[in-house]
Amino acid sequence: MKENLKPIEIANRIIKESGVNIFENNRRKNQIEFRSLLCYLFRKKLNMRWTNICKFFVDNNKSMTHASCIHAFNNYQMYQKTNKRLKEIENLFSFKSNLSIDEIDRVHYLENKCKLLESKLINCKNSL
Repeated sequence: MKENLKPIEIANRIIKESGVNIFENNRRKNQIEFRSLLCYLFRKKLNMRWTNICKFFVDNNKSMTHASCIHAFNNYQMYQKTNKRLKEIENLFSFKSNLSIDEIDRVHYLENKCKLLESKLINCKNSL
């Protein structure tokens, strides 16, 4: 089944399937590995930027830097060799389109920018 899940829905599904709280601030092996899976899915499947992945974790009370995200992504292949559950959970996800989260954010940004400019134009017309 193809899905168009939001990042938080992907994270919650990983938490549910693994039984591991990936947002807890610690360095337990299981949590590191499942955070790595999430970084991999965000980067590889959703084409998210490193800073957006980092911001996602920070918004969910997990301290994270973009360097940590890159490290987690780079180590995912190694982790999945020793933890077969990672690949099983990865295979639960399939993504509909190649439209990235960054592109969706860009569209949202441009829509808001247009609304702001339209309101400024109306204000200018009203002041004349």
